[in-house]
Amino acid sequence: MLDDRKSALLAALVELYIESGAPVSSSAVLDRSGVGVSPATVRNDLAILEREGYAAQPHTSAGRVPTSAAYRYYVDHLSPEQVKSATREQIHQFMSSMHTELSKLLKATSSLLADVTHYPAVVLGPGLAGDTIAGLHLVPVANRAVLLVLVGASGQLRQQVISLDDAVDPTEVAAAEAILAEAASTSGSFEDLAYEASGTVTQIVDRAVSAATSIDEDRELYVGGTSTLASAWGDIAEVNRVLEVLEREAMLLRVLSGASAGTLIKIGEEHAIGGDVSVVSTSYAAGGVNAGAVGIIGPQRMDYRRTISVVEEVSEVLEGLLDP
Repeated sequence: MLDDRKSALLAALVELYIESGAPVSSSAVLDRSGVGVSPATVRNDLAILEREGYAAQPHTSAGRVPTSAAYRYYVDHLSPEQVKSATREQIHQFMSSMHTELSKLLKATSSLLADVTHYPAVVLGPGLAGDTIAGLHLVPVANRAVLLVLVGASGQLRQQVISLDDAVDPTEVAAAEAILAEAASTSGSFEDLAYEASGTVTQIVDRAVSAATSIDEDRELYVGGTSTLASAWGDIAEVNRVLEVLEREAMLLRVLSGASAGTLIKIGEEHAIGGDVSVVSTSYAAGGVNAGAVGIIGPQRMDYRRTISVVEEVSEVLEGLLDP
C-alpha cells in the first residue's frame, strides 16, 4: 500500500500519460499532483515507484511511464465520476429512439459505446439459460424437419431446426408442441418434463428439448467500433492482434466472463488478450435476471474514469429498455 503522497504522484503520472502517451517528467508530475514538496523529493519518490514496479523509464534521460501494476493501483483507488450531461443526453436520446428487435438493439448498443468512448465495444447478448420460456412454437419446415422457436421472458427469441428420422404429420408436430408449451407455461423450463405420447411425438419432444439445451448455451456477440483501432493503439502490430481477437468469439466470451459480478476492469495479463489491452465491462439484467454484458476494449492508457462511467450508464439505460 502506497502512502498518500506516492499515491498522488502515481495518479498524476497515470493521468498525464493517458493524456499524452509520452513519458512524463518529474516536474509535470509535481505540477499535476499538487503535493507541495520539493522537486528532489518527487524524483526520489518516482525512483521508489520505479523500483516497486509501478513506473518504468524507457531511456535514462526520458521521463517515466506507468506499468500495468500502476494502472491496476490507479483503477482500484479511482473515485466514481458522473457522466457529463452532454454524453448522458446523447446516450439516452439514442437508446430511447431504438424501437426494434433485441438483436438490432444490442448491435446498435455496441456502435453507441464505440462512438462515445472511441474504443472498440463488445455487447454480449443473453442466452436463454437463466431465463424462463415465455413462448414456444414448433413449425414443420420439411418432411423430416421442424423449426423450434423459443421466446424468453426477457423478450429474446431463438430458433433452431430439428432433424427427425422419419416424415412427420402436422398433427404430431402440434401434439409435441402442446406437451412442450404446457411444460414451459408451468415451470418456464423442461427440467421436470413428464408426458405420455406415441413414438414419433416422443422423438420430436426429446429432440426439441435437446435443441433447447444447446440454445441455452448460445450467446450472441456484437462488436462495434473496429474503425477506432488505429487511433486507439497506433502500433499496427497491436492493432492487428486486437482485430484478430475481436473476430474470435470464444476469446471475447472469455474476456467478458465475470461481468455478472458487476463492473470489472481487467488490465494486461489479467485477461485472455494480454499485452497492451484493458477491458472495462459490466453486466445488464433483463426480466429480473442477469442477461449479458457490455464492454470496452482499449489500450492500457485508456481514460478509465470516463470509460467506466459511460459503460455503466449504457448498461443502466439498456436495462431500462429491456425491463421497463
